[in-house]
Amino acid sequence: MNIKKITFTYIMIHVVFWCSYAIAWSYTAVYLKSCGYDNSVVGLVTGIGAVISVILQPVLASATIRFPWMNNKTKVILLKILSLILAVAIMAKMPGIYTIAVLFTLIAAIDASIPSMLSSMAMEYVNAGKDINYGLARGTGSIAYALISLFLGYAVEWLGTQFLMVLYIFLGMVTAGITVFFPYEDQKKEKTKKDNQRRTGISALFGKYVFLPFFLTASIVLFMGHNMVNVFLLNIIERAGGNSTNLGLALAIAAGVELPVMMFFVKLEKRIKVEKLLVISAVFFTVKSVFTLFAVNVGLVYLMQFLQFGAFALFTPASVYFINKAMEQTDSGIGQALLGSCSLGLGGTLGNVLGGFILDGAGVDAMIWCTVILSAVGIGLMGISARIYEKTIDFS
Repeated sequence: MNIKKITFTYIMIHVVFWCSYAIAWSYTAVYLKSCGYDNSVVGLVTGIGAVISVILQPVLASATIRFPWMNNKTKVILLKILSLILAVAIMAKMPGIYTIAVLFTLIAAIDASIPSMLSSMAMEYVNAGKDINYGLARGTGSIAYALISLFLGYAVEWLGTQFLMVLYIFLGMVTAGITVFFPYEDQKKEKTKKDNQRRTGISALFGKYVFLPFFLTASIVLFMGHNMVNVFLLNIIERAGGNSTNLGLALAIAAGVELPVMMFFVKLEKRIKVEKLLVISAVFFTVKSVFTLFAVNVGLVYLMQFLQFGAFALFTPASVYFINKAMEQTDSGIGQALLGSCSLGLGGTLGNVLGGFILDGAGVDAMIWCTVILSAVGIGLMGISARIYEKTIDFS
């Protein structure tokens, strides 16, 4: 299979996966409330699911060291099959008051763990000198996520919430099926080198890669602020005099500007060092938060959403390529897992919880100020990370 067909297959995996991810995460509340659960249970499901994914990702990455057959492609297929079994069990309405909630928690944890493995699948090709376009695939996934979220809003109204599980099962089967046909890049030329190279355990990574604690902490605080704005965007829009209709357009704008940046990231990365792109993205996260403070009407909220191109849209591919560049190939799988755990996992969860508390206790403005502070801290930490990495390269 030539690289264009491989890239197309990889894009389709992202498209279908992010559609199923939207059901598991964006429509958690809709489905669980239809099953009779209250908001507190919904919060526990998303919170515990995120925590499990934070633990699961590095554990699965480490498992590859013991079991070489458990490559990233295999793990994605096995995890999707497991999530399908859980979804079927949900539809079967197994006995127990909290059974559905527990099963949905596991589904959410599984789907939150898969993106880091998809990233590693692409980086295996990059390391082999094959030009697979990770940014295009991830950006297309973002568009698919936005479109399916919009579609599901109408579909649930017409067909009921059970349609969500039916569609999730179908999308999961397609994801696993396409992934089966994605050729695994085993990098046979590097096999002897890898076999002789000692893989680093998770506990020793931070000593080996001094920049890593700063980079991961920066990812956490940046995503805390990012999630506060994203999750509570409706509150920000209502503050500006808008409503849920404006929310849909605001989300569509953000998704729309992500694709061009991610699509052309490979060309951008050849002109500007990836560690510098990460600092630039941290600056954009902060600029977006500051702009949000002054978004006093819906038009300014829309304009604020355009800043997504330099924040999340730039950070997502840049962080994946940075881990791949800065860490040895035998360690980069665990590095990608830690990145996923710290950004979408830990950062997202803490952002949701902290944002909710601040919103209830002090209001929207206080929450936005918190995102400004977090993003500013993220600039400093990312700058330190980049500087330490550059010094490491200079002296190596």
